[in-house]
Amino acid sequence: MNKIAELKGDLATKQQVLNDKKIEVRAFVDDADKTTDEVKAGMSDIKDKEAEIEKLKEEIAVLEQAAGLETTEEDADEKETEQRADDPDNVEEPSDDELGADEDPDTETRNGEGIMKVNVVDAKNTTEQAFETFLKTGEKRDVTGLALSDGAVIIPETILPAEHEENQFPRLGQLIRNVTVKTTTGKLPVFDNTKDTLKAHTEYSATAVNKASTITPVKWDLQTYTGAYVFSQELISDSAYDWQGELQGQLIELRDNTDDGLIMTALTTGITPVTSTDFVADLKTALNVNLKPVDKKNASIVLSQSAYNALDQIKDAMGRPMLQPSIASATGEVVLGKQVIVVEDTLFPKAKEGDINAIVAPLKKAVINFKLAEITGQFQDTYDIWYKQLGIFLRENVVQARKDVIINIKGSQEAVNASDGTNTTDGDTTK
Repeated sequence: MNKIAELKGDLATKQQVLNDKKIEVRAFVDDADKTTDEVKAGMSDIKDKEAEIEKLKEEIAVLEQAAGLETTEEDADEKETEQRADDPDNVEEPSDDELGADEDPDTETRNGEGIMKVNVVDAKNTTEQAFETFLKTGEKRDVTGLALSDGAVIIPETILPAEHEENQFPRLGQLIRNVTVKTTTGKLPVFDNTKDTLKAHTEYSATAVNKASTITPVKWDLQTYTGAYVFSQELISDSAYDWQGELQGQLIELRDNTDDGLIMTALTTGITPVTSTDFVADLKTALNVNLKPVDKKNASIVLSQSAYNALDQIKDAMGRPMLQPSIASATGEVVLGKQVIVVEDTLFPKAKEGDINAIVAPLKKAVINFKLAEITGQFQDTYDIWYKQLGIFLRENVVQARKDVIINIKGSQEAVNASDGTNTTDGDTTK
């Protein structure tokens, strides 16, 4: 392995380690057990790793620049001239001027045994002249000889650093509430607001006893989820690529895909969809009527990609698009003043591409992920088969914590088309 390939392998490894560290530090934000100092330490570690990567890229660039150095054409000509001068057997062919203007380029010479024709190349037939002739006549010469396929064995192969397709949709696991637990089962007690009031009291009379708040338990029962990738010892030995770092990143993607599915199940199970005839009006009703003020303030709108596209086609009474950009929103856009989260059409249960679906809910209150452990590790066989295995082990339970604050709206393109600017006032648009 040459120096450049070795450094590129180190670069791929460090890049994967940096990506994993970013995911870890990002998760600190929603982890109640993590302190601000731990977040600062994580950010400092990320900066150090980024500095190491930049330094490594500079070293690779210098080496690649050095590897690409070439001699100039003048140096090559001088070297060829010196070699001809040192070769006593080298006899320079006469030029056209030496042959004479009237002499035929095809001349005859004697070799002692017979007559041999020598085909003298026309030195005036330059590349520019040949190209000009081609433009005039459309003719070209058929040349046979050595081609790329003949030299494929000795032509060097360069493998550039791998690129990864970025996930196209927001990860729902970062938008719900994540709670770390230490037991397989348990309960999270939720005290409801009391509607009771104080009673009038007269001197020396007994104090009336108030009714206690209702306590609703949110139960969890941890489930186990696992996944693994296997790669052979031959692959490790014969390849300079960091397969272990690559597959570790894919294990994280498996986890995120699993969480997305579990969260959408929690957001839709047992929820009777509202069949919409006016999509925007039903979104407003969900926010203004179905949700209380604090829940409305914290609510987000989860849209299928088809619902997002349909909403993006309509405008409010002022002629502005319903979807508005927002730097304050984690996903970059808002509708009716609420963060918009776009997911794949098929992530909604029993949905088909083109279906118009939406969920309105304060996500951190509606869904909780109770997690006990997440383990990723490398396992080796007993060296009778010679392979390695990377695996991930999850103990978690994604729970529908508050069914009463989840509104599922299902409509059609006609329902969206009914939401024209006539029923959208300036007070309902985004700020």
